[in-house]
Amino acid sequence: MRRPDVSVLLVSWNTVRETRACLESIPEAVDDDLTVEVIAVDNGSRDGSAELLASWPDVLLLRNETNRGYAAAVNQAFACAQGRFILLLNSDVRLHPGALSALARFLRERPDVAGVAPAFVDANGHAQSPYLRLPTLRSAIAAATGLRRFPPFRHAYRAYLMEGEDFTRPRPVPQPPASCLLLRRSVLPTRRLLDERLPVYFNDVLLAWGLAAAGHQLWMTPDATVTHTGGSSTRLLGTLARTRHHVRGLARYLRLTMPAPKVVLFVLAVVLDQTFRRLAGRARTPRIRDLIAGLRGEQAPIPGGDVRPWLVMLSACPWSTGEQRQHALARELTSDHRVLYVEPPGRRARWRFTVRRMGPSLWRATPPAVLPFSRHVPPANWLNRWVAAVLLRRWLDRRPGTRLLWVDDELARPIVRRLGAELMVYDAVDLNWTFTRVWNRWHLRRGLRATVRHADLVLASSPALPARLPPARRRPIVVPNACDPTRFSPEGPVAMWMASLPAPRLCYAGRVDTRAFDAELIAALARQRPDWTFVLCGDSTPAGRAPLAGLPNVHLAGRIHFDDVPAVLRGADVCLIPYRLSPLVDYVQPKKLYEYLALGKPVVATPLPALRSLADLIHLAQGPHEFEKAIEKALLEASSPTAATARVEAARRNTWRVRADQVRRLLAAERGRSG
Repeated sequence: MRRPDVSVLLVSWNTVRETRACLESIPEAVDDDLTVEVIAVDNGSRDGSAELLASWPDVLLLRNETNRGYAAAVNQAFACAQGRFILLLNSDVRLHPGALSALARFLRERPDVAGVAPAFVDANGHAQSPYLRLPTLRSAIAAATGLRRFPPFRHAYRAYLMEGEDFTRPRPVPQPPASCLLLRRSVLPTRRLLDERLPVYFNDVLLAWGLAAAGHQLWMTPDATVTHTGGSSTRLLGTLARTRHHVRGLARYLRLTMPAPKVVLFVLAVVLDQTFRRLAGRARTPRIRDLIAGLRGEQAPIPGGDVRPWLVMLSACPWSTGEQRQHALARELTSDHRVLYVEPPGRRARWRFTVRRMGPSLWRATPPAVLPFSRHVPPANWLNRWVAAVLLRRWLDRRPGTRLLWVDDELARPIVRRLGAELMVYDAVDLNWTFTRVWNRWHLRRGLRATVRHADLVLASSPALPARLPPARRRPIVVPNACDPTRFSPEGPVAMWMASLPAPRLCYAGRVDTRAFDAELIAALARQRPDWTFVLCGDSTPAGRAPLAGLPNVHLAGRIHFDDVPAVLRGADVCLIPYRLSPLVDYVQPKKLYEYLALGKPVVATPLPALRSLADLIHLAQGPHEFEKAIEKALLEASSPTAATARVEAARRNTWRVRADQVRRLLAAERGRSG
């Protein structure tokens, strides 16, 4: 059997789309009699990459159950390679026609050259310049610290990046990228090509250093071109994990290639730089212990298995409070995210930090409350959130992956910059400052302004809410509230105690207070229509229920478990949203609206701005007289199957699944914009 000219070593980890494009480009990259073998190693992918490689003709697949790292995977393929030339090829590289033949011709014509790289362009066809010089002490310090802004480190850094160099003609390059690099087999080690102590980064740099030390040269030629999207696998690590691997790889490389005094100077420079950065609250900086671990040769954890991004939800709503917007979206987004739902600090001091699994891909974190009353005392809030950030980051660091931050609690702002998130979303569920006493509103409003200002993406739960928010970097996007039509199905049992009440039964599900609920309106209606039964389901405050005292046709049912709410509402003839029209609440779009509609119930509500567009579906009325007339109309249509079906269909168009799909599109667009 004839020995192949080129052995292509291809490593794949969860890049099925890029891998397919790479494989498709290989045949066209050969325009002569060059013979090629492809040896692919899949590092425990979960996205179908291994299945794609197994089905591809003329590909030898080595399949790892776990992610062994890039260096180990390359060495696996190298051990099987038979070619005279070895092509290191990333799965996110697409070879242009004739590129591989051009690289092979270059090495045949230049026997003094150990390896050659092509010209690189991005997905838009723009030229890239990924060629580097080998690190020196000064350029390594510049690359790892903020000193690169100052001469002479700035000049060393630019020289390291080979800025301003001419790559329009073939030329030597000390450190070409290993994403596409053709090497002469005769100059390579016989057993292992890459140092597995550097599993992700700097293994190719060490290879280039070793070849240079042996007197060999690496070149680039513009006669071959490839498209490189870049980072398709490493982006799955997340920013912090990439940084940890990078700093450990750099430290290990310096330890292997430089004398000890230079390594000590490098460490001192990085330690001082990171100290200043941490004091400034820069969350994405590497930790000093990662630098020390790299010097010792310790590897950072290599992620495997689940590579979906983490969605860290910092909520003002405890998990135990029921099925709110935050809970519903958290559950829906677990299909393509790992969700960590972080509860706010409690009112009482609590020292334990717990993380409990609540379902597939869903965890609930309960941070400690070192000091009580953090919602009212800014220093207590800062301390509690700082402690929470340290504990959350420690937990997440053991589970690598891209981190996205979802915030609906403006008091969580001290955590935001300390978790190393690549994207921060603020979900304006409500104006939380309207729930507190006047003397404490400045604390929450200040947090709201800062959170909105720093958010990459601002969402609003109501069409009327963006106008009430502080200025944001971009216009807020409305993601309205929704419902679970399966839970709130018209078919199902009716609560017996509800069915025993006199009809017609007019039901309200929500808190009976003085902020939103208009108790005076219900009291006036109850006096006007003693033949109607008003059922109020939810917690109540003394001031909220005071106007209803002594009214025999008003039933305060108290708090009802969320699982029991549908059975109660099925017994209602008409459902109500009797909200006040005041600046403290008129911006809302009540979540209960779609729950009412999902049950097919007629709805009568005060004309909140967010509800006016639904006037053809619900009844809007203001004042006792209008409200009474609207309820009478609603009672007349309560038995209409056509009207009930229209309401149910409207609810099915506004489910949490629909909202989650909208959120996914927004996150993907924002990540594409920022990435």
